[in-house]
Amino acid sequence: MTLHSAIELVLKKKNKAMTTQEIADDLNKKGLYQKKDKSEITAFQVHGRTRKYSHLFERNGSLVSLSKEQKTDKKKSRKIETDTFTKSSFEPITNKNIEILILGTLPGDKSIELQEYYAHSRNRFWKIISRITNSQLPENYDEKKILLAKSKIAVRDVAHKADRKGSLDTAIFKEEPNDLNRFIKIHPNLKTIVFNGKKTESLFDKYFIRKENFKYYSLPSTSPANARYSLDKIVEVWKKIIK
Repeated sequence: MTLHSAIELVLKKKNKAMTTQEIADDLNKKGLYQKKDKSEITAFQVHGRTRKYSHLFERNGSLVSLSKEQKTDKKKSRKIETDTFTKSSFEPITNKNIEILILGTLPGDKSIELQEYYAHSRNRFWKIISRITNSQLPENYDEKKILLAKSKIAVRDVAHKADRKGSLDTAIFKEEPNDLNRFIKIHPNLKTIVFNGKKTESLFDKYFIRKENFKYYSLPSTSPANARYSLDKIVEVWKKIIK
């Protein structure tokens, strides 16, 4: 079975629009398609394949549906717009030498579509990290990961998955946390945990107990929705995490 045929099968069985991450998760869970290298299907691959076979699939941001399901019926269109979808976080960007862990809540729709942390063009995360580490702004995702590694910074989300319509933190519910206790345990040099926004902090405190020998910083969100801070002002606040 080809990948696009497997995607068709998943969408037919679900009988609704799904995000690229949901499709990838379903493909991997059911083993409907296997790559030559045996690695898992990613949301980015689903994104690319559904774009290539545009006669089979309709796209609406990170949502994918079968083209024949896209009716002119306004009731169905409204249902797709108002449905809430389960979304999942990524594997962490990390290495054995990290000293700082920056936590978010859950990837936004643009990040899920591109399979990159903080991928929205107006999210200021990468500009902030480059400024507080006195580094050049990375030009691609590989350079971003290299910057984090050099700075001994890890990136992860508190939620493993959650239901959410859109990308706002306030819309997150029915969340399931990542195993952050294990993550902390296997990174012995980690002593600083940073919350990217108040929602991140509240989710962390809901599921985890703070450790006495750790430093915790609750910082303004880098999200485009946080327009209170200029770039210079938010950099000034964030630079406290760097010794």
